[in-house]
Amino acid sequence: MRIISAIAAFLSVFGIASASYAIVPVDEVRAGVYAQSCCGIGSSKEQGVAINAEAVFESPRVLSVLGSPRPVIGATVATDSDATSQIYTGLDWQVNVSRWFLSAGAGVAVHNGETDRYDPVADINRVDHTVFFGCRALFRLAGDVGYRLTDTISASFHFNHISNAGLCNENEGLDQMGLRLGFRL
Repeated sequence: MRIISAIAAFLSVFGIASASYAIVPVDEVRAGVYAQSCCGIGSSKEQGVAINAEAVFESPRVLSVLGSPRPVIGATVATDSDATSQIYTGLDWQVNVSRWFLSAGAGVAVHNGETDRYDPVADINRVDHTVFFGCRALFRLAGDVGYRLTDTISASFHFNHISNAGLCNENEGLDQMGLRLGFRL
């Protein structure tokens, strides 16, 4: 419950700041449902689904040297009590081809999963269902393949990976895949 409260507080601060244009105006909001720990290069130990919400901001002029990516903040809340939730921020690059689009994102995530070093004796009862991340803050890579249903509504297939890139003792990582809707403001 603490993680949900922290995520709500985090997102509300940014929502208030963006509403007053103290940061950068929100360009799009996205929400979706993911399979938890499903596929890819990360661990497949966790069960259930995860609910995602994300705010995508207009690209500030200073980011034009990087190809004008849009800043994002978001949260993914796992529905299984033993699964990992996260809050994240980063940059999102998007290429539009007619009504289709591809996006790729990179950033950092903070999670509520296990950061202790794996101990084969002490952790024998939880090794099959606990992802050992090693660090609290992790790198995040994400991508979408989507279609604009209207000028303001899109649907996309999304992939998300978090891991520490080998910088901490353990590095099992976590992958999530699912569907989400986007609403341009």
